[in-house]
Amino acid sequence: MSVSFDEHAVEIELPGGARALFTTRASGNLSLAAGDDHEHGLQMRDRLCAELGLDWLCASPQVHGDRVLTHSQITRRGGQPVAEAADGHVTALRGMGVMVLAADCVPVVLAAPGAVAAVHAGWRGLAAGVLQSGVDAVREIAPEGELVAAIGPCAGCCCYEVGPEVLEVLDLPAPVAGATKAMLDLRAAARMRLFAAGVDRVLDVDLCTICEGQLFSHRREGAVAGRQAAVAWLP
Repeated sequence: MSVSFDEHAVEIELPGGARALFTTRASGNLSLAAGDDHEHGLQMRDRLCAELGLDWLCASPQVHGDRVLTHSQITRRGGQPVAEAADGHVTALRGMGVMVLAADCVPVVLAAPGAVAAVHAGWRGLAAGVLQSGVDAVREIAPEGELVAAIGPCAGCCCYEVGPEVLEVLDLPAPVAGATKAMLDLRAAARMRLFAAGVDRVLDVDLCTICEGQLFSHRREGAVAGRQAAVAWLP
């Protein structure tokens, strides 16, 4: 897997020719509902779709669950979303990109020969099994060949402090005696679940949304935080 990075995005070429992109603040707020300037979110999505040379950039409302949608037809154009809530999208179609948004949660792209997925995995989604759902959906349409994943920018263990209830739901050790908080390594939790689900290789771009000012972070910025995207597609 080859990786390139500039102020607008981290770009990844995945095995088999699939491509992935993790945007930054410079690409604009791609949310339709959250953060400053979200009123222009559809315009930002349309622009990104055109820049990538795609017919459709598919996303949906996210609910921190385990639902992953598989798309076998291009039913919309540009950055128009689907109405069904889901935290992941899978396709084998060329000309279509699958997209999830994040601003501290873990964005993950998956690729196997002839299929790609984008999955949104916060700690609730990790606990619900959304990464397993994403892997299962990819393997349903691409059962053979190497399955790889890339973990995009998310809250790092350097900055992401949580209570014991979060550690408990993720089956992680409780805080040390006397402590009420602990630092959560979302990337490690995601890697563990990806390998357990059957992923062969995992790439981590290793960027903390809370540390890095060029990335949106809800933990750092609050309600004004926009959302960056993870996109996967088959050229």
